[in-house]
Amino acid sequence: MKALWHTDMNTTEWRHQPLSDDASGRYIDVKTSHSMISTGTERLVASGAVPPSMYDKMIVPYMEGNFDFPIKYGYACGGHSEDGKLYHYMHPHQDICRVRPDALFRVENDLPAFKIPLISNMETALNAIWDAECQAEQTIAICGFGNIGGLLANTLRHYMDKEATIIEKDNWRSQKAESMGWKVDDNSDTNFDIIFHTTATEMGLQSCIDHLNPEGKIIELSWYGTKKVQLTLGADFHYKRLTIKSSQVGQISPAVREHMDYTKRKALAAELLQKPGFDELVTNIISWKEAPLIFNDLRKKQLPNGLIWLIEY
Repeated sequence: MKALWHTDMNTTEWRHQPLSDDASGRYIDVKTSHSMISTGTERLVASGAVPPSMYDKMIVPYMEGNFDFPIKYGYACGGHSEDGKLYHYMHPHQDICRVRPDALFRVENDLPAFKIPLISNMETALNAIWDAECQAEQTIAICGFGNIGGLLANTLRHYMDKEATIIEKDNWRSQKAESMGWKVDDNSDTNFDIIFHTTATEMGLQSCIDHLNPEGKIIELSWYGTKKVQLTLGADFHYKRLTIKSSQVGQISPAVREHMDYTKRKALAAELLQKPGFDELVTNIISWKEAPLIFNDLRKKQLPNGLIWLIEY
């Protein structure tokens, strides 16, 4: 099999290596159709920008190597077993994966193969929505229309029947959002009750703070790595009783924990991905041969325009 390795903070390459041993026969071999590049997290990993204090928490299933390089990293794949069954699984970028049966989620609806890797970030979007505990009358914005922002907006539309306003400075992304029917705000005068923040920039987070209504809430989905963030909290932050709430996918949101588990969350994600609009968010499907070059661009923050990036095997 071939696997994608970051050999140092400047280099990515495909390596051919034998599959892990399965003398016990307790694993299933799945052939990967597509894997998704999580451009925020994977840029930090490929650039060596994961803080040592987070090494243990950042380990993903079937990862090899370590964050000091070389490292095999990634976590959103879709593929099929020899009998043709389709699965979503957490695994670094690799064309054939030997996976424990309990680590495979069987996709039993008619979800196209290229959308199966999106289940991972759909779970992130769902958790954020549950963490927000949106009320019917509340106004909602999403700051940053990238991978997570796009999935969030479409999930709010189909799962909550809520239309979010998009806050996005990039012209290509703002035009993409407008073409899909969302209102795009220049973030000048409008305030909101809830803002989902996805840009991983202090400017974006500060703008969210500055554009909340009293008792407003920011759901922070950004991962900053080693980057320090400076915020101005001396103006309306306390006067308005604002909240910055961290959201992450590793645990089910407490708001739904009594009746939701990881398998149910994946099933809900797969069901929602059949709704209109999600296909349009998949803007860049690249050949596996192109992947090392894409990671070079990602390190330099010079990726071409796009929202969701998939590697096709």
